[in-house]
Amino acid sequence: MAELSKSTEIPQEEQGLASPIFVGIKQDIVEKQKVKYNVNGRDIVVFYHNQKFYAMDQHCYHAGGPLEEGDIEDVAGHWCIICPYHKHKITLDTGERLHFSFDPKDFKKPPKLCSKGTVQRIHQVQVVEDKVYVTLSDSKEYFPSDYFYSKQITKST
Repeated sequence: MAELSKSTEIPQEEQGLASPIFVGIKQDIVEKQKVKYNVNGRDIVVFYHNQKFYAMDQHCYHAGGPLEEGDIEDVAGHWCIICPYHKHKITLDTGERLHFSFDPKDFKKPPKLCSKGTVQRIHQVQVVEDKVYVTLSDSKEYFPSDYFYSKQITKST
């Protein structure tokens, strides 16, 4: 998800889950590169990498690993966060899980890059002057990372 165009203000008339929420000062996020936040009850992580901002659910879809503790690597031309628990590679811009697959009948062939599809919910990032805002995804589609925000595992308040 590329940094969005910088406008001078966020529309104030929009309220609710799908409106931009202030998460931090641009320079702080640029310096730290990976910062976790809670936005409307959802744990997310904001990344700054290669002069772009990205945001996704903070818990890895696979086993809940803390993605803010992972490394960012170039995987065949795709910037990915590497989950610190099981080394799953998740693209920063689309939330796809990438992996390399070998031909079991011919191990001499080079591995092929494959996608398991979108597994991590991605959120929109806006930079307005020196402030960073996140708008939570309003997609109705289920993504595996949604499990960690389901009623079965959410703490009672």
